[in-house]
Amino acid sequence: MVQLHLEVLERCSKETEDTITAESNAFASTPIHYLKDNQGEFIYVECTQFNDIRIDAVALEFDDAFNLYTALFGLKLQKKHGEVIRQYLKDNVKSALGSSSAAFSGQEGLWELNIAVDCIEGFHEKMTLTEVCEMLYQFVAQLITTVEK
Repeated sequence: MVQLHLEVLERCSKETEDTITAESNAFASTPIHYLKDNQGEFIYVECTQFNDIRIDAVALEFDDAFNLYTALFGLKLQKKHGEVIRQYLKDNVKSALGSSSAAFSGQEGLWELNIAVDCIEGFHEKMTLTEVCEMLYQFVAQLITTVEK
């Protein structure tokens, strides 16, 4: 598994999207359940290595409506890959209400993905933020490999 170095970790308000505080690297070892305990927040993450899988940043949050941990990010792939992307999500994200969505943004020129990380095989609630990002990295890397076949 790829070891990520998360350069930017910001706790943000879901209501205003304002940064509450920029966290140190030590915050990366916080368990993901922090988000369930602090449902008014999301965590914005940047990592240089994300460029390798065609994403800039990830927002992690706990979706209280669906009771799921979600990752939201933009994926730089062409619109024509929509069928493959949707099939990959269907095949690799356990089915649950709100478990995944993919929409192409013509204005941005990328796919806006929303994936319930707890519906990805291997997830558990004691995982750290870094471990969740590493799992997501592997998931997206495999998606790109599938698209490029």
